[in-house]
Amino acid sequence: MNNGDGILTLEDENGQLIKMQVIELLEYNFEKYVLLQNPDEDNDNSYIFRFIEDNDYDKLESVDDEKELEFIFKL
Repeated sequence: MNNGDGILTLEDENGQLIKMQVIELLEYNFEKYVLLQNPDEDNDNSYIFRFIEDNDYDKLESVDDEKELEFIFKL
């Protein structure tokens, strides 16, 4: 996940491409998380994904555990 401008393009559940800006990369409990925001929106919505490094390509995975998600937002 090293692209000079800090912008990732994600595909939503409807197949729409969404640009997201990487705000921060965090580590907690031997896991990596990435905090993203949509640079085209004027609100303060942030999204957290688990960041998984792979030899072929990096992956983002949703965080489904509410306690884990709350804790990561507080970091």
